[in-house]
Amino acid sequence: MKKQRTIVVLGGAQSGPTAAARARETDENARIVLIERADAVSYAAAGLAYHLSGEVPSLGDLNRETAALFRDVYGIEVRTGVEVTRLDAKRRVVELGAETLEYDSLVYALGADSIVPEPVAGAANVFRFRTLVDLAAIAERVAAGKRRVAILGGGFFGVEAADGLLRHHADVVLVESGARILGGFAPAVSVLAAEALSALGARVVTGAKVVQAQRNGDEVSALVLDNGERVPVDFVIAAAGIAPRTELLRRAGAKLLPDGSVTVDARMRTSLPGVYACGVCASVEHAVTGKRALIAQASIADKTAQVAGANAAGGRLKMLPVLGTAIVRAGDVVCARTGLPHGAAKKGVVVSRVHAPSHDSWFPGSSPISIELRHDAKTGRLLGADLCGKHGVDKRVDVLATALSGGLTVTDLAELDLAYAPPFSAARDAVNVAATVASASQHGDARAVAPAELRQEGSGVVLVDVRPAGGKPLAGALAIPLMSLRQRFAELPDEGKLLFVDEAGRGGYLAARIAEQRGRAGAGYVSGGLRSLELERGAE
Repeated sequence: MKKQRTIVVLGGAQSGPTAAARARETDENARIVLIERADAVSYAAAGLAYHLSGEVPSLGDLNRETAALFRDVYGIEVRTGVEVTRLDAKRRVVELGAETLEYDSLVYALGADSIVPEPVAGAANVFRFRTLVDLAAIAERVAAGKRRVAILGGGFFGVEAADGLLRHHADVVLVESGARILGGFAPAVSVLAAEALSALGARVVTGAKVVQAQRNGDEVSALVLDNGERVPVDFVIAAAGIAPRTELLRRAGAKLLPDGSVTVDARMRTSLPGVYACGVCASVEHAVTGKRALIAQASIADKTAQVAGANAAGGRLKMLPVLGTAIVRAGDVVCARTGLPHGAAKKGVVVSRVHAPSHDSWFPGSSPISIELRHDAKTGRLLGADLCGKHGVDKRVDVLATALSGGLTVTDLAELDLAYAPPFSAARDAVNVAATVASASQHGDARAVAPAELRQEGSGVVLVDVRPAGGKPLAGALAIPLMSLRQRFAELPDEGKLLFVDEAGRGGYLAARIAEQRGRAGAGYVSGGLRSLELERGAE
């Protein structure tokens, strides 16, 4: 008779339970033991902000998969309130205090901890934003009328926490040490997100760090920032980054990356025999850059858990490279990205921007979606995208992620057949519009100049404002409305590079096409128009 396999899974929340369940699907006869240091076994960590906002009223809604469910449905032994103290990979043993537990294969899913800045460390009213325990403590403070909160960190977790608390009418100060919140996004997205959070009541402070915490007993009463500002608080949320909980792996001899995440292969195997890893402690390969790194996203954590759990039970699954597709709500806007990040766009990558309607502009509720596409200058292959808008961002980022996975070029994307009806999109969808602009640049139909590149154009540029007459003309620009450009073309100077600008980019593109076909080679336009220019300046 075949020997029963023992699979030990370390860590609850999302990844560990997912891996354990997948292991059971793969091997019905295995002994599977799930170990978690907290009381809750499996919960929706991605839903924390939505309980704070009141949209998910009960903590129980985030904590439906109990130990009893895993025991009765999956036949999994669950041990809660248990801390793993040592991993001996050579002997294939984990130590649980005085107890030892042997395994044939092990899934390491201990996740990550929030980084707490030193000035506020140890205070009773400083909370992480990772677990149900954190969430319950924060909700209790707010319910008690303690509503002055400083959130340290303007990344995904910080923005989500701010959005949730603002919807619960908390007094929020969001402190980000970098130049802008959501620093991994395009600058325009950061500006739009900050504007939306401010409109909801937040005070967004960027380029500032906490240098001192004034205390009243064991609690922080105020923060002092390096810009001299004092921020009174009832409590603080630490969301300034995470550190993978991989110390047990390090001591056992596993290979780690500089960011602290564990190195794994496509089957989620670590360098230790019989040890797999998943979740936000495991590195993944980026599909565009080819580099391995920690990408802390619930959807990626789930995929890694599926692979690790199946393979720990004898499966043969492989983890495909990821795009880092992500989405976050900030007030009344939604920000999303996929593929090559904005900050990773180097030489040979063309960046284009548009502001296109979420659906037909004449249908009620239409609003612009700001889209930045990045494509390969030689091949035209789509490399990445950032988006921000009030409606339809989720649909568009998923379309773009699918296009990236399929290796589509921007020309392919421009002709992609997408669903149309006036309440849902325009006949030429925002994705098609963005790709058409990128394709035009790719094929040399018009030279797109990003707002950040204007200074590089030099002194020989002739800036032409082609917006309709009647508004305030752009300083330093020659004002010729697009509708009059053909009739007044002779007014353009014979020397210099023509660069056209309008409100959102489309008019500038059309003007550049007119000029190009009238013999003004190299005529260009400001990608995304004045709207992109304003957003770029707002991010500086």
